[in-house]
Amino acid sequence: MITANILTVNFARAGIAECVEYALQLMEREGCAYVTAPDSELMQQMQGNKSLYRAVRRADMILPAGNGILLASRILGTPVPERVCALDFATALLARMSEREMHVFVLGDDYRLIELAREHLAERYPGLRISSGDTEYYSNEMELADVLRDAGADLLLLGMDSPRQELWMSRFREELERGLMLGLGEGMKVYAGLTQRAPKRWRDSGFEWLYWVMKEPRLLVRTAKRSWIVFAALWRRIFG
Repeated sequence: MITANILTVNFARAGIAECVEYALQLMEREGCAYVTAPDSELMQQMQGNKSLYRAVRRADMILPAGNGILLASRILGTPVPERVCALDFATALLARMSEREMHVFVLGDDYRLIELAREHLAERYPGLRISSGDTEYYSNEMELADVLRDAGADLLLLGMDSPRQELWMSRFREELERGLMLGLGEGMKVYAGLTQRAPKRWRDSGFEWLYWVMKEPRLLVRTAKRSWIVFAALWRRIFG
């Protein structure tokens, strides 16, 4: 897959359909692969966290999840065609997997959340074979790894907080023998029916951030901090 290097991270330079096709190919390969979808906030956290930096860069596909990343890519002269957030990617991927009657394992820290997500996914994608589990149930990570290996799912869908899920995937890829891992983070709450997304017209316009700021003005400071990536890209473009 063609990539765009944005502040030392190689993002997929492809639309969502091509990313889904590549993910299906990764599932067929030997060994376990994983996909990350960092936004500007996670990119900033990576600057001071070497373990997180390595975990993101080790991913087999890195999706450009934030509008700040899209703008930075254009400033740097390697534009990515569209924003591909983890939830949109997962939705398109699960639809393809449902057609093929593939196996998904839904995993997270909150049992109620995971079970709600499993139920909603089963209704939405009747062709999927779905298993689920919560990390708190298992006594240690070795036991959890055994369960996941025995399940042999094509896709392991994680509902963990970021950056824990990125570090978890980087570590667990060595424990699993096949399949693909994807961290959904807060997106799992959407699948569980506990959180609503912004309307599609806002998401497509690139002003989803404004929609949420209008609903919750306290998010303005956090949103402003995410603009650092644009200034970092300008600095890189001007001074190299």
